[in-house]
Amino acid sequence: MRDSDVLDRGHGPAVVFSHGTLLDRTMFDPQIAALGDAYRTIAYTSRAGTSRYGTERSLDDLVADCLDVVDGIDRFVLVGMSVGGFMAIELALKHPERLAGLVLVSTMADAYTPEERARFGALLEPMNTEEPISAEFAEAFVPVIFGPRTISENPGHVERWVRKWRARPSRSVWGEYRSWIDREDRLGRLAEITLPTLIVHGEEDGGIPIARAEAMHARLPRSTFVRVPGSGHLVTEEAPEAVNRALRSFVDGIAPW
Repeated sequence: MRDSDVLDRGHGPAVVFSHGTLLDRTMFDPQIAALGDAYRTIAYTSRAGTSRYGTERSLDDLVADCLDVVDGIDRFVLVGMSVGGFMAIELALKHPERLAGLVLVSTMADAYTPEERARFGALLEPMNTEEPISAEFAEAFVPVIFGPRTISENPGHVERWVRKWRARPSRSVWGEYRSWIDREDRLGRLAEITLPTLIVHGEEDGGIPIARAEAMHARLPRSTFVRVPGSGHLVTEEAPEAVNRALRSFVDGIAPW
């Protein structure tokens, strides 16, 4: 595994992409292509997908990693998906002066319930090992990441990600899980985020129910909410056209920064 994996392409106002658990920067390839004519796009793979896996201990670690990636860039739009969204909310609360806008994809601001923490713990605590991710674990996460339509109509796409997961050490997932499982509830602080914000969420998301995105929209004072019918958690790949339209309209509306 490489020490780092950063794609930095194009010129113009900067848009930075942060992905979710079990994924990598390639999940944003359709969006990078859609913005490439007018924006500088930066997508990076988190510690979990590099040789630094297993070192995450809190969302503050992930915030610090993002700020390292954008060193030298004054302000940027941050696109965070799932865990990347958890991190993006933290960054917006702690370093609002760095952001021109916020895009929250397939994510939430409330904390996990005790029942959810117990369920994740049963699945993920045993992953603190160098053994490759098992087929059973990978298959258990397929309906968390992908919507039913993608699973039934595009099995090759699902299998491509399963192969990636199987090639990773189990500890790479465990470390990232430890960084977010006990994070604090941020719903009550969302009113502090006065940045223009776009929320994008698939209606068939099996990882984070869309009601949790609706709760964010109700509390973010300058937010726009885009529901994507038929899509699961990985909405950037399952419904790229819808995401691209929403994202391009959003950044065009606030550029330049």
